[in-house]
Amino acid sequence: MRLKVLGAYGASDAEHNLTGYLLDDWLAVDAGTLTSKLSFAQQARIQGVFITHPHADHIRDLPHLIHNRFSQQAGTLTVFASKEVMDLLAKNVFNGIVWPDFSEIISPLTNKPALQYRALTPGKRIVFNDVGLTAVNVDHQIPAAGVIVEMGGQTIVFTGDTGPTQEIWKRTNKMQNVVAIVTEASFPNDQQSLADETAHLSPQTFGEELKKITVDAPVYASHRKIPYERDIESQIRNLRDRRARVLLEKNYTL
Repeated sequence: MRLKVLGAYGASDAEHNLTGYLLDDWLAVDAGTLTSKLSFAQQARIQGVFITHPHADHIRDLPHLIHNRFSQQAGTLTVFASKEVMDLLAKNVFNGIVWPDFSEIISPLTNKPALQYRALTPGKRIVFNDVGLTAVNVDHQIPAAGVIVEMGGQTIVFTGDTGPTQEIWKRTNKMQNVVAIVTEASFPNDQQSLADETAHLSPQTFGEELKKITVDAPVYASHRKIPYERDIESQIRNLRDRRARVLLEKNYTL
């Protein structure tokens, strides 16, 4: 499995990108950074995008990806999310005001809609192009769900944004051949009250989440806020858990 980290931050500037991951060049998880780092040809290869929640740093490039594919000889894009998250996307983003609902517009190039929505029931595994996808609710300020991806005999887990949580770890601990877990650490330890208030993790609570995870796999901290990047990285290293890693914007082979 190949993991391309297009963005690993909860904010952006010229050198840091919003949350976006690409597996084997065709399955994306979150869309804060997709079009801004991928060519038209690379965008056309994406077949599915799982959205963890509708905060702007996780969906910024999704409207542009859909529009670009509408202008290409690309197949219909499937957007996955939990049912609650999908309802929020439909109501607040693809509502004809913020952005058109391209599921109702036929592409003149393919004679098909540019996208289709697939709302997932949390905890229920589905199969898409021989890949297993299980949405699992996490604890954030708004409805949010991580995803367990089973691809080519390997399992990778994405929580998206979350505070301390339970269900996704229970399910992760039962999975076979977990090769990576991508979660978050948004604020440094001296801003623990802000992390708690906004339902995010700090390195301290990231460390507490590690204790809930029994599988022996790297656990990556993503979604760092740029002003605190170095403090967070240092505090993750100080956990002295060999599984604890900082997610970098690069390509990983798992």
